[in-house]
Amino acid sequence: MDSDDEEIMAFLFLCWHWLLLVSTMNGGIRDLNSALTGHEYTQELLHGSSTQCLEMMRMSRDAYVLLCNHFNQRNWLQSSRSITFQEKMAMFFIVIGHNERMRMVKRRFQHSTETIHRCFHEVLNAMMNFAREVIVPTSSNPFAYASDRHRRLKQIFPGAIGALDGTLVHAVVPNDQQARYRGRGKDKYYLCDVAYTNTRGFMAPYRNTRYWLADFRRQRALTKEEKFNHAHTQLRNVIERAYGVLKARFPVLKQMAPYPFPIQRDIVIACFAIHNFIRKWNIHDQLFMEYDEETLFAGSQDEETHSQFVHDMEWGSHSMEEMAILRDEIATQLMSNN
Repeated sequence: MDSDDEEIMAFLFLCWHWLLLVSTMNGGIRDLNSALTGHEYTQELLHGSSTQCLEMMRMSRDAYVLLCNHFNQRNWLQSSRSITFQEKMAMFFIVIGHNERMRMVKRRFQHSTETIHRCFHEVLNAMMNFAREVIVPTSSNPFAYASDRHRRLKQIFPGAIGALDGTLVHAVVPNDQQARYRGRGKDKYYLCDVAYTNTRGFMAPYRNTRYWLADFRRQRALTKEEKFNHAHTQLRNVIERAYGVLKARFPVLKQMAPYPFPIQRDIVIACFAIHNFIRKWNIHDQLFMEYDEETLFAGSQDEETHSQFVHDMEWGSHSMEEMAILRDEIATQLMSNN
């Protein structure tokens, strides 16, 4: 064997050794090697089982297609050279609909983490344009699309800004910034159950009086205290079901990932915008059908929420007396209207 042959053999040996080393380090398997590319997976969502689209996108295929086309027609979201706008939207929905991290989504769509991150933020920015369209009063009358009963309940409790249990959205806020997000506006209050004290900012029902919806099925409310409690639990039920369907569709609202706070805020806005879109366009939706049942919430208590708000309550006698007077005024008004 001459010197040239020896050099060739040495070179081939080094190449073989290098390939063996790389194969050992990577387990001999390419990192992103799913049988379906991201585009093929998106096509499967668009044209395959309707149940798969419902489970993965957290909405019906009709809603998903309509939403994608709406964004594309508004020029908010366009296809790039290798990723369609439908695929970008699918990535976004899997993040907010399953509270997945970018590294998990990249496995499903076979793109780098950087690409997934870029597409997610592209859709999120487009969602802010969308929110300006759908998170607005539907007319000069804010109750235009509310049922007569819901309209009456809101008028009875004009200062109500929510119900405590289950209606708060989780956020990751630095300790030195948390104070600015606490508290309520003047004359505003949360509806709460008897586990809370009836004091400024917290409207509780009358104790030792019928309260839950099931309590009034056999006999209507008779006293002013019962009428108040019945109206109170009806409005709480509406609020809790509204937030319940939101959190069922978007688990990210129950346990937000530690994104920068402006991103957390925009994710919440995007979830509300999609919620309004499905409701406003009257798209057949399984989750809305489930949460339209009044009996779905029979009364529950979130221990973390309870602890937080007990800490924020005003315990002074003046604050408690002020809320007791307001509660009696509402109860008297309800009694005189019937």
